[in-house]
Amino acid sequence: MNRVRLVGTEILKHRGFFSIDQIQDRTGISRRLCRDVLVLFCQEGIIRQIKKWPMGHVFGKPPMYGMVYRFVNRKKLAARIVPRRCEGTVQDRMWSVIFNKFKNYGSFNLHDLTVLAGAEKNYVRWYLKALRRDGYILPSRNSGPGIEWRLIKDLGPRRPYVNYRREKSNIMTPF
Repeated sequence: MNRVRLVGTEILKHRGFFSIDQIQDRTGISRRLCRDVLVLFCQEGIIRQIKKWPMGHVFGKPPMYGMVYRFVNRKKLAARIVPRRCEGTVQDRMWSVIFNKFKNYGSFNLHDLTVLAGAEKNYVRWYLKALRRDGYILPSRNSGPGIEWRLIKDLGPRRPYVNYRREKSNIMTPF
């Protein structure tokens, strides 16, 4: 996770005022990098710096300041830290095949995705596992060749954002 998203999610947990020291302690990011992200958020109009005071000065180092911030726009911050999707990727092609096959036939298989989307077999397997783990698709049976997959939720033509990590996501599965 990049530092903008990490600092942004930590800021969203606060109600009202927060300091750079609180963000630094909770994220584990250096003070300089936290300050850079907070300055970026101030420039974008997401947060506002309301108080600044000198904290001690050590000879040979730049002076340190304690700073307190407050929210200006929570919705803008939430929109800023959401992962962005790229258009026209292999996952988009696979999702369009899944969506069209589901609309016309009700199910699809691994061969359909490799041929129609032009993707490698291992990548298609990974994508199907990620969709299954996040609760979007279900197999016709547990194992074996020729497994037919079906869509549980009709999400439309835009592909869902799948969890790239191996842990289970917060989306509830029906079974």
